[in-house]
Amino acid sequence: MANFQTKVSAPARGAPGQLINPDSLVTTALNYISDGGLEPGCFAFAEAPIEDRDMSYAYKSKSGGLLLGIVVRTDTSAFDLPTYSAAKVYRHGASVTIAARGQIEAKVPAGQTPTQGQAVLCDPATGTVTYGNKGDPNDTGWRVLFFHGQTTASEDDLVIYENLGG
Repeated sequence: MANFQTKVSAPARGAPGQLINPDSLVTTALNYISDGGLEPGCFAFAEAPIEDRDMSYAYKSKSGGLLLGIVVRTDTSAFDLPTYSAAKVYRHGASVTIAARGQIEAKVPAGQTPTQGQAVLCDPATGTVTYGNKGDPNDTGWRVLFFHGQTTASEDDLVIYENLGG
């Protein structure tokens, strides 16, 4: 009995773009590829379709165009090494998974201090993430949740972005 678990803390913190609850994930209907600047946990926007490929593929970037959702961290060939870091970006042309709904870990951007339940805002011109009220300009439909036991969040802390629809 000496090794019996004495503490339960769920969900465990991981890295930006990591799924909290895979059962809640709803991805975009089309496949998208990276423009070379997408990081797991960032918002992705659609750009013009690629002319020499199937129309189900389109470039994505961290700003501009139609907001698609949040880039999901997946183990694919998009990363050059099996020991990739949390800051690694998906290379140009890599296929990416984008969450339109779900619960995803995200890093609080510089200068921001979100509170539990705040709306996640993303400026489509720059990709800059801020926090505010539901219905504010640039409301993404996602909201901030804290991990169990977390009461505050500031720059570089991990939080949960949740969008379960409705």
